[in-house]
Amino acid sequence: MIKNRTNRYHKMIISLVCTLLLGACGGNSAISKSASSSCASDDIPAVSGSRWLAAWGTTRQPGDSAPVETTVRNIARITAGGSAVRLRFFNLDGSNSITIGAASLGIRDGETGAMLKSNSSVPVTFNCGQSQAVIPPNTESYYSDPVAIEVSNQDDLAVSLYIVGSDNPPEFGSAWNESYKLPDDSGDNTDDESGEGFTLIDDSVAQVVPGTPILCNGCSPYALRDIEVLTTEARGVMAFLGSSSFHGYNTSQNEYKRVSDLISVRIRDEFTFGDRHAVVNRGIGGDTLEAAYRDRITRDIWDTVGISSVVVWVTNDLSSRTAAEIISSYRQLIADAHSRDVYVFCPTWIPGAQSSVANITGERAIVNQWILDSGECDGNVDYNGAVEAPGGLTFLPQYNSGDSIHSNDAGHAVWSTITPLAQWINKSD
Repeated sequence: MIKNRTNRYHKMIISLVCTLLLGACGGNSAISKSASSSCASDDIPAVSGSRWLAAWGTTRQPGDSAPVETTVRNIARITAGGSAVRLRFFNLDGSNSITIGAASLGIRDGETGAMLKSNSSVPVTFNCGQSQAVIPPNTESYYSDPVAIEVSNQDDLAVSLYIVGSDNPPEFGSAWNESYKLPDDSGDNTDDESGEGFTLIDDSVAQVVPGTPILCNGCSPYALRDIEVLTTEARGVMAFLGSSSFHGYNTSQNEYKRVSDLISVRIRDEFTFGDRHAVVNRGIGGDTLEAAYRDRITRDIWDTVGISSVVVWVTNDLSSRTAAEIISSYRQLIADAHSRDVYVFCPTWIPGAQSSVANITGERAIVNQWILDSGECDGNVDYNGAVEAPGGLTFLPQYNSGDSIHSNDAGHAVWSTITPLAQWINKSD
């Protein structure tokens, strides 16, 4: 009884402080796209030099149907450790709210599946101590309260959400590892650490057709936009803005072999504590540089908490645009980034069946020559030179995933190896 009274007392104090701070706690920031969560809590340890940074993120990729009166368990591998976590959600549907009846945060046990490490699960609250949340339509950013939990770089965090009712919109994100849910109408199981009964979050399991991009089954976290960590380990965020190759197409599902995943491990292993950068992947299949800059650059890049650099590799434009038009888009993005003190790093464009005409006419070569020689990007790397076959029309066989559009795990590994991280991160200080 004393413990319960104490918890209620703490919630009352938190609520009062939040009110005095004019609503600075987690909650709806649809009006202010960059609003952050700063709900006062004596549970959050005060660590000298700590800062909030995005340590995982996705980009919106709506699905066909939403979970119905059940629990989803989103799995996210973070790229910085720290003493507290806060969750950032979105609901860009124009009609329906997302209703969360309960939420919890834990650490996944094992490489796949929904089981959590024993006693790792803690409740997540909203709006200064509320167990429930309603995310209105057209909301780009909705925060949880900060959660006091010790997490480590490369931990797989499990964000469990009880989705109330049957009229929530299918607001998913793009990822390349499985997330899970219980059958519809299973109710609230957010505190279940066993993971029993959870299956892939996407009910439809796509069949892989030989010679086409691999579709990642169950790789769509629900409503979760970012995970931010209160950290002293890193001092900036490197975001990867790209199309299907950054997204992960034709890499091994659940094995974290995308170039961004491998680079996040390199940063952890090669840079001293305090000098690292977290990594956030904003890749989405089928995107173009033109569309990415027009439709999602603010939400996915500039609004990333702690953003210090962006790696730009959105390589589908050559199917419909000239090299001159693509270079113009790069220049616009670079100018915008520099106005925000964000650095831009540019890998060269790889061969692809969707840009076969541009390969033949030399338009892709013009883009790549500009990336390597113009000096307008803050740094570059020749991803194309590492995987292109003689003649410039396709991949070297050891890096071709089979569809002549995407590289395999080996290609992503060589891209990670040749990325000049020391130059890029030191420049981003």
